[in-house]
Amino acid sequence: MIDDGGIPWLTDPQREFLAHLLVVTLLPQMQEAHPDQGYTYQRLAEALGDIAGDGLMELRADDDNVHVLICGRPMVHAVRDWLEYMTPRWQASASN
Repeated sequence: MIDDGGIPWLTDPQREFLAHLLVVTLLPQMQEAHPDQGYTYQRLAEALGDIAGDGLMELRADDDNVHVLICGRPMVHAVRDWLEYMTPRWQASASN
């Protein structure tokens, strides 16, 4: 869902984890703002995929941080060390 645009050291699993973090960050907000719309994890993930496909989502990173932006607005921030530490744990928990 999230294209890294050439960000060094960002792995496919890390991009997938960032996409997951984006959905779980936005889902409660969408459900609260639009309770009658029936937002689910899958539905929001698909909508965010469309947004990314339209080129409205980007990743910005430096040696220490990664930010997911939609239409230029920051939505998710992760420190690289934390992202590197948590990604395999997230993958392991998802496989259970």
